[in-house]
Amino acid sequence: MHACATSLLPPISTYLGAVGHPLPGAGALRFDDAQEQASALTGWNQDYLQLTAGTFRGELAQLQGTGIKLFIEQVQQSVFQTGVLPQNVLAFGVPLDSVGQGMFCGQVCGAQDFHVFSGSSGFEFRSAQQHTILGVELELGAGWLQTETGRGALFPAQARALHVSPAALAEVKQYLLKLFQSAHASPQLLATSAVVSTVADYLLDQVSQVVRQGETAGDTKTQWKLVQQACSLVQSQVEDAPTVAQLCVDLGVSRRTLQNSFQKVLNISPLAYLKALRLGHARRALKRMDSVTEAATSSGFWHFGHFSQDYQAMFGERPSDTLKRHHGV
Repeated sequence: MHACATSLLPPISTYLGAVGHPLPGAGALRFDDAQEQASALTGWNQDYLQLTAGTFRGELAQLQGTGIKLFIEQVQQSVFQTGVLPQNVLAFGVPLDSVGQGMFCGQVCGAQDFHVFSGSSGFEFRSAQQHTILGVELELGAGWLQTETGRGALFPAQARALHVSPAALAEVKQYLLKLFQSAHASPQLLATSAVVSTVADYLLDQVSQVVRQGETAGDTKTQWKLVQQACSLVQSQVEDAPTVAQLCVDLGVSRRTLQNSFQKVLNISPLAYLKALRLGHARRALKRMDSVTEAATSSGFWHFGHFSQDYQAMFGERPSDTLKRHHGV
C-alpha cells in the first residue's frame, strides 16, 4: 500500500460553484478519520475501514428535508464501507468523480454505475482510492421492496451496482446536482411534499429503467462471497483474529484462492486486510484507553516500534498524537 498523492479531485464546494468556500446550512464537514466520517452520515449504521496507507482526508455535505436527504461525500483513501439502512429507506449514489475502480457487493464498479445501497442484507463497498459520490435517501414507506414501481418493474431488493449508459448517468447527475444546489440555496425546498414526491418519481423511474441491466460476473460474485465470509469470521473475533492459514482451513479454500479473492475484491492481500483491521481497532481504542501500549496490545500488536511505524504510515500521524487529541494531554 502506498500513501495517497495530492488529491486529483476537486473539493465538494466546487460542485456548488463556490470553490474554497464553506457550505453554510449544508452540513459541510471535513474529516481526518474514516470511522468518524462514517458516523457522521446518520441512519446508515456504517463502518469504514481504511485500506490504503496515508493521511485520510474526507468531506461530507448533507441536506436534510422531509422524507429526503441529499449528501455529497468524498474520500481520499480507499475504504471498505459496510452498513445497512432501514427497510423503509431507498438510498442510492451517483459517482461524481473517481480515480480507479471500486467493488460494490461483488461487482466491479466505476464511473458509470448507480450504487443502490438499500436492502435487508446491507451493503459492502470498497471505494476507489479517491472517490466523490452524490447520494440520495428517500423514505418510501414499509413494503416498497416488494411492490411495483408502477411501471411494471420490481425494484431490486438488495444492494447492487447498476451499470448505465454515459448519457443516462449524465442526466441523473445533472438533475441531482441542480437539486442539491437549489436546496442548498433554499433549504425549505426539501420540506415541500410535492417537490419530494416529484424527485422520488423521477429517480424511481430512472433507476427502474436499468434495474435489469446490472451485470454480475460469476467468478467475481464467488470471490466477493468468499471475502465476505472471511471478513465476518475475522470481525467476530477481532481481538483474537485467526491467521490467514486458519481462515483457509475454516473456509475450506487454498491460500491462493483466498489471496486472489481479496486482491480482486479489496485490492489488498488477506494479510494486509488483517493488519488494516487491527490498526483500525487500535485507532478506536486510542480514543477510549489511557495509553498507547494498552491500545496496541488490545489490538494484537506486541512490537511497539513496528506498531508506531505502521500506524503512522496508515493514518498519517503517530498513535501518541491520536491519544493526545482525544484525551487533551
